[in-house]
Amino acid sequence: MADIVMNMGRFRRTLETAKASWAVLQHDRELALLPVIGALTSVAVVMAVGFPIWLSTHGINDGGSSASDEPMLWIGALIMALGITVVTVFFHAAVVSGARERFSGGDPTIASSIRAAFSRLPVIIPWAILATTVGLILRAIQNSDNMLTRFLGSMLNMAWGVLTFLVVPILVVEQTGPFQSLRRSGELLRKTWGENLIAQVGFGIIGLIAALPGILIFILGAASGGLFTIVGGVIGFVWIALVVAVLSTLTAIFQMALYLYAITGQVPEGFRDTSIGDVFHERSQGRLISGF
Repeated sequence: MADIVMNMGRFRRTLETAKASWAVLQHDRELALLPVIGALTSVAVVMAVGFPIWLSTHGINDGGSSASDEPMLWIGALIMALGITVVTVFFHAAVVSGARERFSGGDPTIASSIRAAFSRLPVIIPWAILATTVGLILRAIQNSDNMLTRFLGSMLNMAWGVLTFLVVPILVVEQTGPFQSLRRSGELLRKTWGENLIAQVGFGIIGLIAALPGILIFILGAASGGLFTIVGGVIGFVWIALVVAVLSTLTAIFQMALYLYAITGQVPEGFRDTSIGDVFHERSQGRLISGF
């Protein structure tokens, strides 16, 4: 019974977290377009890097690539991975910057958020290089033929996600290098690990539930065949893409709120009209999150 109550409490706090972030997003709905722009930019990066490499390794009339093309393919894959990471972090930083402006009493726009992210490129690019390197190493471990090694890779990947949860707000506000930002995120993790885990797990569950209608439409369309396959595929894809964009925006808003709380001890202005007191806790008053 105690476990059921504990789990219900955690789920309630997850909903409160999402509702608070959603309330902030209602003031600046255009911020949800930034992940969409980021996704389209990532596609452009893939095409810009991948097409010339494909053309040079296959040629116009060539039937396929050869072993001598392998180094170029690897280099292209690395450039592509780094480019996608830079774009992803950049637009994530743009949303975080917009949230910061809102919490400071401003009125962020897409343009102001992107300008803020551009000004952080000197710290975004080094972090993207580190994140890409670690990501490729973790992917290699997870792709191992050994089941134990794959499990270890999955655990390391989860730990990396928790450890780096506040890195982007740190890049935006403190403008420190990649290793300093990573260390700083680890320091703040000790203050906010309960809320961190709530967001990591809870937002993922909420996203999955929200995406289920799109997944169902996609499956039904594919099973129906004919025109329904195309229509169902398009509707399902658009639905899932919207869920991902909104969820990414809500996560970025919460990250900035959690960062500001961690360094100031104060609940951000945009969260005060909700029952966010059940999500954030005042350590100075000795109230800890139940179950953590």
